[in-house]
Amino acid sequence: MNERSKAEKQIISDMADEMLRLGEGCTEDQIANRFTRAQIKEYGEEARTRANLLSQREAA
Repeated sequence: MNERSKAEKQIISDMADEMLRLGEGCTEDQIANRFTRAQIKEYGEEARTRANLLSQREAA
């Protein structure tokens, strides 16, 4: 995988923050209120991983 650009990393970070704000069980439709379907497809998995890591840190 190629290294993500600064802009891509920001999208991933913002998407992860939105996932955390929406809470466990958030849906793609909810996330699509702030991000395009293409962005969700491209960055969603990385954002989910980041959100999970952040939530584990908050729980610790």
